[in-house]
Amino acid sequence: MRLRVRVVLVEPEHEGNIGLVARSMKNFGFNDLWLINPKVNLGSEAKALASKAQDLLSNIKVAERLEEALEDCDYIVATTATVGRNPSNLNRAHVTLREFGEKISGLNTKVAVLFGRESRGLTNDEISRCDLVVHIPTDPAYKTLNMAAAASITLYEISVAGKTHRKFEYASGEMRQRLLEVFEELSREVGLPPHRIRLAKKALRNVISRGPSSRREVSLILGTIRRATDKLKTRRT
Repeated sequence: MRLRVRVVLVEPEHEGNIGLVARSMKNFGFNDLWLINPKVNLGSEAKALASKAQDLLSNIKVAERLEEALEDCDYIVATTATVGRNPSNLNRAHVTLREFGEKISGLNTKVAVLFGRESRGLTNDEISRCDLVVHIPTDPAYKTLNMAAAASITLYEISVAGKTHRKFEYASGEMRQRLLEVFEELSREVGLPPHRIRLAKKALRNVISRGPSSRREVSLILGTIRRATDKLKTRRT
């Protein structure tokens, strides 16, 4: 089994970009393309720009809700041109594309990579659902890349990373979600207010997503937090 990549275009607005993304996917050996609530139909322009990747267009999966495309993915990545200038903006904490490639090199897991609307990118809510935010550094005079250009650069880096082989048992998305849940339970037990719990959970999610985290690491942390929570509950009874 090798790294599996799902490309997710959120509310794409130009059919030509969809065709170009399909072509880039074909170039680098990927074939799992999803459109979320597309604002345009696929026509002759998309087919022409896809060139020999029209088979990908024929097999595109379309969904109304983002969750449908993400439910069987272990690692979810947002791409954005807008990064947080303030370190306290946890939603926009990011890594460069090269750093992202290094993190996923050799992993045997399914990764979803999200590309936002041509006009305004991904929303903060959509980004908050992701494990990692990736930023492609560009000239400050014109920072925003076209969706198809961003996809080509990103897929190239992923392709290179996927050819690096190492043995690594990655913690699944379900396992990492369970860690966040028990962490939230512990936070409530020690009396943190709701807004602090939300921030702390986001911070923890950022930390465990930068790794990536192994099953062994997450399992040890899970066990420790569960034991601490049980001790607190016992003392209260």
